[in-house]
Amino acid sequence: GKTAAFAIPLIEQVRVGTQELQCLIVTPTRELAVQVAEELNQIGRHKGVSTVPIYGGQDISRQIRSLKKRPQIVVGTPGRLMDHMRRRTIKLEQVRMVVLDEADEML
Repeated sequence: GKTAAFAIPLIEQVRVGTQELQCLIVTPTRELAVQVAEELNQIGRHKGVSTVPIYGGQDISRQIRSLKKRPQIVVGTPGRLMDHMRRRTIKLEQVRMVVLDEADEML
């Protein structure tokens, strides 16, 4: 319900032919990151939009392999996103949209 409210317009804005990270969604928990990524993958599948979840508690080398596939959307928790930024395994130069999901929980 609520995820679809931002996911559908967001997916419509993604440039499908471009294999670069265009949207970053930040969630407070890994459970929410997985849930949002699954919903975005379902909604975006017909349009060829790929989404990858990035969160702590999961093998980082697996996440790096997923990021090398150049998804258009990344959903992640703040700590693990910062970790990838420090390692330079996530590149934000082409990000045009940022969503703070449940921002009140992160503050």
